[in-house]
Amino acid sequence: MSFEDKIKQLIEHQVHSQPVNVLVWGPGEGARRDYEKRRKIQYTIKSTFPNAEVRFSEELTDAVPGAADLTAPELELYHLAACDLCVVLDSSQGPGEEIAHFGRTNFAYKLLVLTHERHKDSSSFPRSLRKHLNQVFYNDDEYDSCVLVERVLNRVRYVALGRMAGLSA
Repeated sequence: MSFEDKIKQLIEHQVHSQPVNVLVWGPGEGARRDYEKRRKIQYTIKSTFPNAEVRFSEELTDAVPGAADLTAPELELYHLAACDLCVVLDSSQGPGEEIAHFGRTNFAYKLLVLTHERHKDSSSFPRSLRKHLNQVFYNDDEYDSCVLVERVLNRVRYVALGRMAGLSA
C-alpha cells in the first residue's frame, strides 16, 4: 500500500473518528451572512467527524457551575479550556474582543482565527494582537465557496491526529 493510500485510510478510519471538542466563536444571529457561515462550519465539522462535539459558547452557558455569577469572559474561559480547538470567525466586534481577551493566555494555541485578507498587511493594534496566533486569511471567493470551511477541516484533522499521537489533551 502506498503512502498516499495509507494516509487516506488513516484520515478516513482513524482521524475522522477521534472525539474532538470544537468551539466556534463568531457573530451572532444578527449578522445573518456571517452567522450562517459559522453554522456551516459547525455542521461540516460535525458531518466529517461523527464523534466530535462542535458547539457555540451560547449553547454552553448551563454547562458551567455557577454560570449566573460569572461574566461572559469567565464563562468563555471555561469553554476555551474544555475545547481542543476554537475556530474564531473574526468578522465582527464580538469575536475581535474574544481574540484580544484570550489571545495572550495559555490557551491561545487553541485559537484558529479566520480573518479576511484585507487585514493581512494592516499595522493596526488589532492586527498586532493577532500576529502570533494561528491565523487563516481568506478572500471573498474562499468565504463564499467551501474553500474556507475545508481549510478549517484541515486544522481539525491535524488536531485530531495530534490527539491520536498524544500531542494534545
